[in-house]
Amino acid sequence: MTIVHLEGLPPGYRLEEDPDILTLYRGDGSEVAAFSPHAARPEAILLAAQRDGDGDASGTSRKGILPQGAAARGRFRVRFLGGFELLYDDVVVPRCRNARALAILKYLLAQGERPVSRDFLMCWLWPDSNLKKARWSLNSSVHALRRFLADHLLLEQEGEILLFQEGHYRLHPNLLLTSDVEEFDERYARGRRLERGGSVFEAVREYETAVELYRGDYLPEDLYEDWTMVERERLAGSYVYMLDRLAIHYANTGRYQRAVEMCYRILEQDPCHEDSHRRLIGHYVRLGLREQALRQYRVCAQALKSRYGVEPSPETRDVYRDVLAGETGRKTQAS
Repeated sequence: MTIVHLEGLPPGYRLEEDPDILTLYRGDGSEVAAFSPHAARPEAILLAAQRDGDGDASGTSRKGILPQGAAARGRFRVRFLGGFELLYDDVVVPRCRNARALAILKYLLAQGERPVSRDFLMCWLWPDSNLKKARWSLNSSVHALRRFLADHLLLEQEGEILLFQEGHYRLHPNLLLTSDVEEFDERYARGRRLERGGSVFEAVREYETAVELYRGDYLPEDLYEDWTMVERERLAGSYVYMLDRLAIHYANTGRYQRAVEMCYRILEQDPCHEDSHRRLIGHYVRLGLREQALRQYRVCAQALKSRYGVEPSPETRDVYRDVLAGETGRKTQAS
């Protein structure tokens, strides 16, 4: 690295250059912005430093780090289920237009308090670039993200939201941040504990709240990102489990219409969930809708044949035969 001297650069900032990247640093070593060494304009570098905040003689930017105990004036809430949204005091923040900056923001929010290494971000987002180019691209994206956050989020003091420390990025720990996934997991875990302890009705209330939080699958716009796949399956599994428990509870308490609704929500997630098909057949019979019960069996058989090339289980076929027998018995009596 070569130290570059630029007239007018505020105290506490420095420029370092190598053949592929020109980086503006604060006095504490955190990065402000990255530029091409061949096309960088001095006024753009100076503007980046001025926007970041005036430096002091100690070499630490007054705007670089939130003081201990400082926090955002408002509360942040992240929605991952059904599509990404960031809310500030219940108002949706406009989506960042820089695709890489948005990807970094999503990943950092998903990681919570866990730091994310710079090397991981470079390998993930720029796998085909050499180290120098990947680092320049990451610095540019991080700078775009910092500007986006500064433009849209108000802090108690004009502090740094996105920190870089010892080769890792993280969101400032004093941010008042919650997410729908966090609440969903808490409701699920609390419901399981209550159910195991025999508090069924209290568990049902937790499950009901949790399933309403599930607006859709986890980050569906990032369907093929490796890091979203496991989390998506985990959350979908918890969702189906709670729907299943609710379906059983509603049936046991005679609320068959609600039980039917839960079964269909399960089938939206998994069209081959045979237990739900079988329960629907039984619920329709209890509701006096035998034709609908017979139709549900055909839907089940078609789904299993189409996806797995198999027939319904003997248990489901037995339920179907019982429905047919009921129809035959009524016709015999009528004749």
